[in-house]
Amino acid sequence: MHQTHDRILTATVVVVWIIALALGGTYLVSTREAPGPVASNGVTQDSESSSPTAGTTLKAATLPTTTTQTAAPPAAVPRKTLTIAAGGDTIGDRDVGTFIDENGGKAVLAGVAPLLRDSQLAFVNLESPLSNKGTRNTEKDVTFRGRPALVQGLDAAGVDVVSLANNHALDWGSKALLDTVTRLDAAGIAHAGAGTNLDAARAPALLRTTSGTVAVLAYSEILPAGFAAGADRAGVNPGREHHERLLADIAAASKQADWVVVSFHWGIEYQGQASREQRALAHDAVDAGADLVLGHHPHVLQGIELYRNKLIAYSLGDFVFDHYSRATGEAVVLEIVMSSAGPPSLRITPVYLSDPHGIPHVVSGTEARSILSRLAGFSDDLGLRLKLTGDQAVFNTP
Repeated sequence: MHQTHDRILTATVVVVWIIALALGGTYLVSTREAPGPVASNGVTQDSESSSPTAGTTLKAATLPTTTTQTAAPPAAVPRKTLTIAAGGDTIGDRDVGTFIDENGGKAVLAGVAPLLRDSQLAFVNLESPLSNKGTRNTEKDVTFRGRPALVQGLDAAGVDVVSLANNHALDWGSKALLDTVTRLDAAGIAHAGAGTNLDAARAPALLRTTSGTVAVLAYSEILPAGFAAGADRAGVNPGREHHERLLADIAAASKQADWVVVSFHWGIEYQGQASREQRALAHDAVDAGADLVLGHHPHVLQGIELYRNKLIAYSLGDFVFDHYSRATGEAVVLEIVMSSAGPPSLRITPVYLSDPHGIPHVVSGTEARSILSRLAGFSDDLGLRLKLTGDQAVFNTP
């Protein structure tokens, strides 16, 4: 659910910090360095020039003591956890658009909204611009421009942040992309991976939660001609072709935030096994500082891996998408509890996208078992053993 009230620190904290510094006291920030300035929607305004500001999260301030006083022992630092819910590719066009026209944007995610709202941060990949502006890219065979009403549907379901780094972000040109950004900003939904220029596309979305600051970065390995953002051109944040820059951005984000989530649009469509290239890039991202890697683009589920105590979901499949096969209609909501003290835990709820509109709803029984068994098999190949219990699958849960 939205964490707007957690993203804004009060002036009182700032005053305490200033007084502590003036008196020679010490202070501790969150486990990583303080984040830079954060807009009201949680998106950084300048990801590379941060310094301690009113956005700094202070753990404690200790004033100097005299020789007649005894300093109190330092306060115990509580075990920190962060809960993230994640879904896959989401569009607002074609049959989904027809459903929105008939039922409204808020109805789209109503069947899975409780799973998203229960998390501290909810994520999906937004694979279509949501706009009524722009000009269709006639060089592409498949183009999307979703209904703007889906923005209200994302907001109502508790989606906090979306990736815009994909091969459909510019299907209707920069006007539709930037109109989408404006609409997301107005709804208070953060976004990463595309923007007015390369700096904006590279910048992490920074979101305040009760468990600290979360940085979300997004990259696309699938880039049609003209989609990559430039110094003065709107577009998408490119991935592997700028490998060193990508890793440097992840490392920088890990110094700004307590948690780093990296989203990749990658892989081979309709292929359930993650490729060697996907795995190598995911491992590099974790080595650089990512706490969680979320993948999408294949339109089917791929396996989940645990690498250095960090979860990697190689493809979340589709989430709001009309489809033409059983496999492309199978989806999940991942509920991940990340911990600063050990490996994460995971709960997976199976979802099917209704025919013909592609609207997600939670399933049970044989239908649930089919989806979870498929995902468990792919994950087992990657060394992660999921436990099927009832209509869900879990990992490392009590």
